Amino acid sequence: MAEMPPSSETGAKEFFEGYARDFDHIYDEGGKGAFSRFVDTRLRKEMRLRFERCFEVLQPMQGKSLLDAGCGGGRYAIPAAKAGASHVLGIDFSEPMLQLARDKAAAEGVGAVCRFELGDLLTYPLEPKSFDYAIAIGFFDYMQDPIATMKALARATREKVFVSIPKRWHILTPQRYLRYTYQFKCYIRFYSRPEVVQLAEAVAPKRFTIFDHDREYNLLVEL
Repeated sequence: MAEMPPSSETGAKEFFEGYARDFDHIYDEGGKGAFSRFVDTRLRKEMRLRFERCFEVLQPMQGKSLLDAGCGGGRYAIPAAKAGASHVLGIDFSEPMLQLARDKAAAEGVGAVCRFELGDLLTYPLEPKSFDYAIAIGFFDYMQDPIATMKALARATREKVFVSIPKRWHILTPQRYLRYTYQFKCYIRFYSRPEVVQLAEAVAPKRFTIFDHDREYNLLVEL
């Protein structure tokens, strides 16, 4: 039997294809009731914090190229383009998410800067050191081989890699594990701080910084 190629798909593809518009709506500011706003501000505050941190540490953005692995609906790719990035490639294995990203990029006037492609980070043909920056937001949650994932990001990047990583030891982790594993049939994993350090050291960085944001870590790797 032929060996299957490495893949990031672990049930996440089916989950996000079925949930694309609802998931993307998490990032919207308007049109929400009091309960939804409470959930966003209290239980999902790390999503706002990671966004702010990402654009704080990936400076300057003007004239830089960006790889967005697991780009979803383009919630990072499009602001990067609007902030002056010269070229943004978003890859994702959910075509509905990608179509959302393409539509929004066109509507925001950055369709010529952003390219959104169907693909898997571990097999997508990326030229070595072809991007200034790389990000993977809400991506390591679903990776069975996170070391290979980090190495793939670093291999394609010249300067900085920024990723979000869900914490293992948090009061809300058990319910999320049960919900994704049994309700959504989607592989999910969580990380201790030593495992985050291991991820960073796997790509022999010049330096790395770990930011602690409630339910998750943000990791900046400088190459």
